[in-house]
Amino acid sequence: MQRQFLHIMLKKLFFTLFLGWFTMTVSAMSTLDSLLSIYDAEVAHSAGYIGAHQRRIDSLRNIKPMTKALQIRIAREYQYFQSDSARVWYLRLIDAEEPYRTQAYTGLVQLSSSIGKYGDGIVLISCVTDEMPDSLRVDWIEALWRLHSEALASSSIPQMQDHWAANERLFYDSLLHEMARQAPYSTPIRLRYEFLQALDADDIPEALRINDTILSRVPEWSHPYAIEAYSRYALYERIGDHRNQMTWLVRSAISDARCGITDNGSSWLVAKECYADGDLERAFAYSDYSLTNASFFNAPTRFIQTYALGHEISNSYEKRLHDSSVRLTIALIALAVFLIILIGAVLVSLRQNRKLHALNKDMKAMNEELRTINRQLKEADKVKEQYICRYLEVYSDYIRRLTTMARKAGEKDATSFMDREMENFYRSFDDTFLSLYGSFVQDFNALLKPEARITPKPGERMTVEMRIFALILLGISSSAKIAELLCYSPNTISNYRVKMKNAALGDRDTFEQRVRQIGAI
Repeated sequence: MQRQFLHIMLKKLFFTLFLGWFTMTVSAMSTLDSLLSIYDAEVAHSAGYIGAHQRRIDSLRNIKPMTKALQIRIAREYQYFQSDSARVWYLRLIDAEEPYRTQAYTGLVQLSSSIGKYGDGIVLISCVTDEMPDSLRVDWIEALWRLHSEALASSSIPQMQDHWAANERLFYDSLLHEMARQAPYSTPIRLRYEFLQALDADDIPEALRINDTILSRVPEWSHPYAIEAYSRYALYERIGDHRNQMTWLVRSAISDARCGITDNGSSWLVAKECYADGDLERAFAYSDYSLTNASFFNAPTRFIQTYALGHEISNSYEKRLHDSSVRLTIALIALAVFLIILIGAVLVSLRQNRKLHALNKDMKAMNEELRTINRQLKEADKVKEQYICRYLEVYSDYIRRLTTMARKAGEKDATSFMDREMENFYRSFDDTFLSLYGSFVQDFNALLKPEARITPKPGERMTVEMRIFALILLGISSSAKIAELLCYSPNTISNYRVKMKNAALGDRDTFEQRVRQIGAI
């Protein structure tokens, strides 16, 4: 029982975990698709955001008096917007008093990292003394660390890589030391310090938790949010979670776009990821957007970096367009051929329809002619039947009269005379009737059961039964009339009729009706 219970609990646990994973995966996919759609709209509207950023700077420049604090603010607005203008405004403050002097040098070092002028940044290090305010030390050391980190990443000479790596580690350790010293007095510094410590310990869950806290403290879609979203992207990249890393990279790119930032590494990375995923249309649009921004910001390294990717994407995109064009041309040719065939088929069909229409008219005329002939034949048959019936009446009446006269005259052979005349009458009737209905004997027998079928005697063409039903076929249905014509008693005729009905094949009640249909057209 315990094993069975444990087995059931394990199945439930597995199902719960699987369902949770599946739900999170579907949700992540849906979120990423939505974010990419949002980013598409932001890229399309990028000129408006850049214009808004420029207007914000212009409004600051129009403020009077132009204080050093205001100059630092303007330089920082240019920091990720236009490198040349940012340099000009920082250079105005390198001889100013503290804290503006250190802020200006810090901004210039950060700018050197962004535009790839690492040598300029190294020269600036010696210009800053240890007399800077404590509140600026973390930013200054962090700027030096990032300068060496960027130089290390872009260097291809082994000896220089060793130099940049050694100094990068030195400044990183200095940054951690300074952050540890100031952590008790500044929550933002403490959080950044804990975040770097978690990264050093490769404690990704803790780093994610701290990143959540930092993100909750900055306005969504702001430039600081873009920086922290990029850090979140880097964390997911470490653990190989492609879906989440892409989600946060797009969030970073959206934030930069809305802030009118032109020095945005996120945008070309999104283009690179879309290109890897086979989404060429988005990759092309994002790389073109990144290239325009790099040119506007005037960062040679960023421009070269983006141009190389954009050239590759552009070639692939043009190849796809060419392939699509070829397929479209083939499809159009096939469609044209199909239309030609279809038009030909329609023309042939119309011609055939005209022929069929003419044929139908001819057929209708022929059918009408046949119906007329049938009516005439039926009328002729009725006339013939009437003449035959009239002939039979006259003939039988003639025989009876002669027989009566013979009897009155006292002829002894009157009966024999009548018998001979009746035989002649029957023979004449048979010949006349069968000349009109040649297959009557066979057709009549076909309506009877096999054992009841009738064969005329030698020398005869029809039997009494056949003559009775021949008269029925001619439209004489009264037994008394038939008896009168054939010189039999009505009772005898009725008995013959009942006998044939009983011998009928099929329904006896419809036997006489079927007899009347013999020879019908």
